[in-house]
Amino acid sequence: MSIQSSPPGPTAKVGPVLLLSFENRDTLAASLTQLGWRVEAARRAQGAGKRASASGASIILIDARGAAEEATSALKSLAGKARALIVIYDRGWNDALARFAREGATHLLAAPFSEAELSATLTAATRSIEPHSESSLLPFASTEAPRDSLTGLAPAAVFRSWLGERMGPNAGAGSLSLLLVNISRFDMINAAFGRETGDVALRALAHRVEPLLAETHIADKIIARMPGAEFAIALAGDLSAERLHMLAEAIVEAVARPFSTGDEVIRLGCRIGAVQSTPGDKTQMDKTPGQFIKRASVALAEGRDGESGPIRMIVGSDAEAAALSHSLHADLRAALIAGQIDILFQPQVSFTSGRIEGVEALARWQHPRHGEIGAATLFAVAEQSDYLLELSTHIQRRAVTLAAAWPEALSHLRLSVNVTAGDIGKPRFIKSFLDMVDDSGFPRERLTVEITESGLMADLSSAARLLGQLRAAGCRVAIDDFGTGYSSLAWLKALPADYLKLDQGLTGEISGSDRDRVVIRAVIGMARSLGLS
Repeated sequence: MSIQSSPPGPTAKVGPVLLLSFENRDTLAASLTQLGWRVEAARRAQGAGKRASASGASIILIDARGAAEEATSALKSLAGKARALIVIYDRGWNDALARFAREGATHLLAAPFSEAELSATLTAATRSIEPHSESSLLPFASTEAPRDSLTGLAPAAVFRSWLGERMGPNAGAGSLSLLLVNISRFDMINAAFGRETGDVALRALAHRVEPLLAETHIADKIIARMPGAEFAIALAGDLSAERLHMLAEAIVEAVARPFSTGDEVIRLGCRIGAVQSTPGDKTQMDKTPGQFIKRASVALAEGRDGESGPIRMIVGSDAEAAALSHSLHADLRAALIAGQIDILFQPQVSFTSGRIEGVEALARWQHPRHGEIGAATLFAVAEQSDYLLELSTHIQRRAVTLAAAWPEALSHLRLSVNVTAGDIGKPRFIKSFLDMVDDSGFPRERLTVEITESGLMADLSSAARLLGQLRAAGCRVAIDDFGTGYSSLAWLKALPADYLKLDQGLTGEISGSDRDRVVIRAVIGMARSLGLS
């Protein structure tokens, strides 16, 4: 590996920066030196992991300009080698941001950039790795133990280990409570203000939520940063369901309070999935940390899907808790055969005319013991039981069959059905899907196929080809839940679609701040200019 080292300047920061730049090494190294940083610079990824370990670098800077694939590969070998990992990317590479974040990037800097922007990004990275204030909520006393580089909280792996110790055979007899806190509208904050502002917001939220746990008077507890804009809180000890709900309410209020990031006043919200296991049901329902966290994820999804407010609790052996039990997994196969999974049609109303112009097919499981189970729980169980593709096909076939039998008075209505990322990955999906529609007798020209943004991001080229084939066959196409992930306005022009459906996380605060409305207006204007309804 070709290495270029620069001696520390008079204003050099603490710790060297390991720079990996495939095309701009010398220029970028000179800029960093000019700014007062000690630099170790390399042009090739080979051996970068060993170099990072040997250098003691606290910050790694990967310049991905013109080399996205090489940068992604380097990220995999360098993740965890430093407390901060910055990636420089070409502006407009939005579809690569998800990969960079997934592989361990902690900060992103879009090119072209000024020296001031480069300096600000490095300074922000330095602040994020400064020793965090002591916290009794971390399950380790040593300052050398792993911590999330952004918030200073426990990382997800430590959180799972902590849960495992308290769910094992030597665990105590007390109850175990878990809260998953998902920050709403966080993608909008990153889009409107930039990732650095989003990082400041997450750190502020962590510091705001931590003190609330002390009021529970439970000594054995932990708070962790989970992937994305999500926090996890667990408490081992006797805590009533009422006290757990009060803690969740306090967190909702704390997150909702406006706070300043310096130049901006930010307003956020959150949803919380809360679960609790008592000594009587821990061994029956939650045998592993993964099962316990999945149950909280289902609670979070149910809360997002329903209208019961920002908090959704599953305590003890409630019917909702059974959604992730092994018995319900076994029931799903029988339910598909017995016809227990049926369809509700949600009206789609035109704001301009007030008329119902179409419907969307929504799945409901009419369980003989637990009653009606919503789509979020149903699909969570299907995914865990490996019945996801079978369930998706069942819902599509049932929806078009019912719609084909509508009376003449409803013959003007369009029907929307959902297609999953797993569907588009099936061989010969287009042919089998269109054959199913034709066999039902429902006209293709009245059918809209909806696919989520996350499904598109998995393989954009394949998704674009599939959508084009569906439109050529006479169907219309809608991009669903736009705004939930790493949305790229640029790649929409490459997708053959008819409709853009904005996620309610994007539109929920349309009556809020001026910036919320600016972002929504921009997305709507962009969609119209591309011919999308």
